[in-house]
Amino acid sequence: MKKNLIYLLVFIVLLVVAGWLLTRNNREGTLGLEGNERYAFAIKDTGDVDKIIIKDKTPSEIILKRDDHHWTVNGSGRAREDAIEILLETLYRMEMRNFIPERMQPTVIKRMAVRGKEVQIYKNGKLAKTFYVGTEAHDEMATYMLIKGSDQPFAVHIPGFNGFLSTRFFTQEHLWRSRTIVSARPGIIRSIEMTYPDSSSQSFELNVFSPDSVYIKSLQSGEVMRNRDRVKTNLFLNSFRNLTYEGLIIPSDPIYSRKDSLLASNPVFRLKLTDIDGKVTTLSGYRIKGPEESLNPELEPQQFDPDRLHGFINDDKMVLLQYFGLNPILKPKDYFLK
Repeated sequence: MKKNLIYLLVFIVLLVVAGWLLTRNNREGTLGLEGNERYAFAIKDTGDVDKIIIKDKTPSEIILKRDDHHWTVNGSGRAREDAIEILLETLYRMEMRNFIPERMQPTVIKRMAVRGKEVQIYKNGKLAKTFYVGTEAHDEMATYMLIKGSDQPFAVHIPGFNGFLSTRFFTQEHLWRSRTIVSARPGIIRSIEMTYPDSSSQSFELNVFSPDSVYIKSLQSGEVMRNRDRVKTNLFLNSFRNLTYEGLIIPSDPIYSRKDSLLASNPVFRLKLTDIDGKVTTLSGYRIKGPEESLNPELEPQQFDPDRLHGFINDDKMVLLQYFGLNPILKPKDYFLK
């Protein structure tokens, strides 16, 4: 009788152990993720996020890291604030829209393995979450994503946003970098030199000795301007708080091959700004040939692009400039006359 009881107890224990092992094996595919953990994509405390790593299959990798009040790209140079804000907002708002039919899951995972991106989110220096971003859903209103540790992808979207999210997780370094040419408030500017090769009489140098002591002189004659308009001068100086370019021109762009020939030609303008620490920033702009058969408002042939210029920052970085953004600083000497 005792032996039968012992056998029964052993059998029950074995059943319990077998059941536990079966449950454990079933969970191995999700590494402990169950319930809504499988689709908890959102990062609600984005204020604690201090590093984001995005990798694709090319392979390319972007490391965005927060230092003090700014984000950097791959360890050097500031990141675009607008792009960081969009990414953090995406992490905060994105959520599971719907389950993916079981028959579709292998295809979604296969495409994710070929074209997907891995995103690692760090909070307070520690890895908090890793997920994979795949292709867009068929209706292009959601993106397939999968959290590391799960074997089930989901369609993820931002409620109220019509579109997919994969384009927000890009890995092109130049697109992440800040487009700031110079960021200088009036109090840190020592001098500004504006040269117009085609109009040398309007070239000038502005020197700041104090807020109430600003002198403008002609670069052609060396004569100091006597009747300076203080309001216009202040507006001009404040235009350098956030001077930006439209886009970076990289070696794969066709125009990049003309970099040296452009630098050897006369620019439309050349700016030289020196701050109180002696740091010098230069910017030069060059006309872009207009499209064939383009006409100006008077219906006359238009030789040059009326909206954009090619430019060089410190005679090195080649960029695309907009007249609209440059108008506040492209002022002739006579602009400052009272």
